[in-house]
Amino acid sequence: MGIGRGLRFSVLGPLRVAGGDGPITISAGKQRVVLATLLLHAGQEISYDQLTDRVWDLNAPDDPRSALFIHVTRLRRVLGDRGEEPRLIRTHGHGYAIDVEDDCLDLTRFRRLARRAERAAGEGDLSGEADLLEQALGLWQEPVLGNVPSEVVHRDDVPQLVEERMRTLERWFDVSLTLGRHGQIVGELLAAADAHPLREGLRARLMVALYRSGRQAEALKAYQDLATLLREELGVDPGKEVRALRQAILNDDAELAAPGTAGQRVHARVVPRQLPAPPAPFVGRHDELERLDDARAAGGPVVISAIAGGGGMGKTWLALHWAHRNLDRFPDGQLFVDLRGFSPDETPMAPEVAVRGFLHALGVAPGQVPDQPHAQASLFRSLVATRRMLLVLDNAVDAAQVAPLLPGGGTCVVVVTSRRWLSGVTTRHGARHLALDTLSDDEAHALLTRRIGAARVAAETAAVTEFVALCKGLPLALSIIAARAAAQPRRSLMELVAELRDEGLGALDDDDPSASLPAVLSWSLRALPAEQARVLALLAIAPGPDLGPYAAADLTGLPLGRTRTVLRQLEQASLLSRDEHARYRMHDLVRRYAAERGPADTAALRRVVGFYLRTMRTVDMVVHPAAPVVELDPPATGADPAPPHDMAAALSWFDSEYQCLLAAQKTAADHGMHVPVWAMAWYLNNYQERRGLLRDQLDVVQAGLDAAVHLGDPAAEARMRRLLGNVSAKLGRYDQAMEHLTHALTLARETGDRLAEARAYRAIAVVWMHREDYEPALDQVTRAQQIFHALDDPVAEGDALNDMSWYAAKLGRYDVARETGEAALLLARRTGSPSVEGTTLDTLGYVNHLSGDHARAVQHYRDALRIQTEIGSHYFAANTLVRLGDAYAMLGDHDEARAAWQRALSMYQQQGRAQDVARVRRLLGPDQSR
Repeated sequence: MGIGRGLRFSVLGPLRVAGGDGPITISAGKQRVVLATLLLHAGQEISYDQLTDRVWDLNAPDDPRSALFIHVTRLRRVLGDRGEEPRLIRTHGHGYAIDVEDDCLDLTRFRRLARRAERAAGEGDLSGEADLLEQALGLWQEPVLGNVPSEVVHRDDVPQLVEERMRTLERWFDVSLTLGRHGQIVGELLAAADAHPLREGLRARLMVALYRSGRQAEALKAYQDLATLLREELGVDPGKEVRALRQAILNDDAELAAPGTAGQRVHARVVPRQLPAPPAPFVGRHDELERLDDARAAGGPVVISAIAGGGGMGKTWLALHWAHRNLDRFPDGQLFVDLRGFSPDETPMAPEVAVRGFLHALGVAPGQVPDQPHAQASLFRSLVATRRMLLVLDNAVDAAQVAPLLPGGGTCVVVVTSRRWLSGVTTRHGARHLALDTLSDDEAHALLTRRIGAARVAAETAAVTEFVALCKGLPLALSIIAARAAAQPRRSLMELVAELRDEGLGALDDDDPSASLPAVLSWSLRALPAEQARVLALLAIAPGPDLGPYAAADLTGLPLGRTRTVLRQLEQASLLSRDEHARYRMHDLVRRYAAERGPADTAALRRVVGFYLRTMRTVDMVVHPAAPVVELDPPATGADPAPPHDMAAALSWFDSEYQCLLAAQKTAADHGMHVPVWAMAWYLNNYQERRGLLRDQLDVVQAGLDAAVHLGDPAAEARMRRLLGNVSAKLGRYDQAMEHLTHALTLARETGDRLAEARAYRAIAVVWMHREDYEPALDQVTRAQQIFHALDDPVAEGDALNDMSWYAAKLGRYDVARETGEAALLLARRTGSPSVEGTTLDTLGYVNHLSGDHARAVQHYRDALRIQTEIGSHYFAANTLVRLGDAYAMLGDHDEARAAWQRALSMYQQQGRAQDVARVRRLLGPDQSR
């Protein structure tokens, strides 16, 4: 699982830590809560919210994350976790996790022994199973986590641990009784029954052990004590099974005799084998199969793996494959039922019908089936209570349909498949939820290879690659394509690709509804309430690959709280997936199907485009403070997300939303929303420049220019032409750059916009610089600087002074370059402009480099690089790295020089800057790493 650092941890009793020198005391109660919580979920990330709940319950401080950080820091110090990698307690973006070796934590040793015991049982080694269970139970002490001061831990976590111990203890009692060890466990049973007086299963085992030990009167008294307690505490009688056991004791029933004793009667039991044939071929799903194995090994009153996934995701395929490869684990039989939760006739099977089917499969004659559904369910649970069986409940519609089919004992395993989450099953019955995702590209390729043959796949690799891309990992889509290809062995795969590309979902239709993707999807959509269906249709036309709740609220026009509820409902219906950042997306084929059947809603698109534009403006003001350039509509939902608190958060927002922002601008252009189109180009400019996204920037600004021209807005056109000139120059398109910038300058003069005029001068200077003609470059930027100074715009003036310093250095005028650079640096620091400060430090480094002071150049470059990295200015950071390498080379430090150039090369490659890539490769020489 992870690292141990020589420490041993105990949670199956008081929380304890031991090192090589003896026990380690954790005196702070809140640190014990943090450690206990992490250990109970070792190897898994525990969120800040989960830790906050357990440490403070409802009394959390104003800034719980900072307080948690302090507790974790002190805990690390106590545990000797001093920062070397890998860390014992890891920090994640949303919480913490602890990594310990299995042997270093008693909980994982307990669970490993329990799994070994189950394997021994499967091999028929009951004696070995009993020994292993006894070892596992020997790890427990009382009270569990008694020294951990957290109400939430003792309310939510400890009961689950205790229940896990009880299931293991009851299994040990069962095995011991089977082995005839009743006399040896009577004392243990008496203690357990006293500790858990309302647990009928324990009392029943105690009654059997006492009876077999010749203590019939005490066995009957144990029943009477239970009956009295249940009536006083709960107002109910003991269950049917315990009452039947009492009657058997009264009757001296021979079946109660210990194994191997005279008079024991053995009745043959029907062993049902209802599983459908295993799916073929089956590929991938290794993680899911392991999680199903874990669910089976965990045991419990009922072990359920609720497999959720949209139509065509392969839920039944996975369940049956896992079932067939584990048949030896279920010697008492396997039951299977299709509950028809999502079927063409829209009539899910009533649970009592499924129960009657199970009773018949278990050998109950029709005349012996009770009339009432609750009695039928009780009989079913009685028949499977001690059997080691598998139940596959396929295609369930909801928890109410599943609940009557769940066994009451801990020996059966139940696998439920549904297109919904069935949260009621997971909440009330302890089911594990396994969310099924699409196949990876490798798994999809393997499926096609298995179905249509390796030779055919190898002969048409391009067609197979496109199949994989078009089907987006959806197993049903891949299976339909594979079946058609296999049925037409002489037909070119590329022809099938063309059909799928041209016809879309129509190419995946079939007369057999179960083999038709449109039919399967229609069953899911028809089951949705009207509001959910409307929201799904709108989400299908939303720009971008995913979206968050705020964008969805504007799109749908619903209040934010209601929007979150509907998104959660659609996620539970497996029509949306949600990532750890609360962003929602749907499978491309589901999206296409929903979009084709939903109404065109331009108003909704205007609302969501407005959301992205407003939020871009807010976030861009953090990245590059500037006055807003356009009046925007208020949010349809009455609220937008809070602005980011710093530069890093602002850039992170752009990173996460970037593809949606590009798609939103295209949506706006497609629907004639000209103002948002050019305004989005304006607000994306600073981010794209920092990240070096030049190709995207060219397309975005060109769209903005087209929109501005269409509007006849000279001010907007001037802005777009200036941006287009800037990016064209960076891409080496100098003639185009000069044409756009000269036009922008003319527009600025015509409209009397002095600020736009100055910016045009500065941009034109950059083009002259790229052409290595520095005299006109210096002249143009000097004009810009004078206007910025007259307009009292110190940030823009600092940029211009920095440019003047650079051009003067290129002309060999080092004193002038140093003087103007120092003036620019002073303005940058006075105005708090890190972007200007970073570029100016880079320029001063260059001035010192050219004038021979290479050591000082290195210091300036390193300071510049630090600031550029902090503000996410990747484009300029790459340039600074090259110059830093040059300075190191002049100092004779060639290792540092190569390291800087290698980093620059990687960044240039990521930014698609081909000329710069070639230049750095020449610096690195012929043996550089490509």
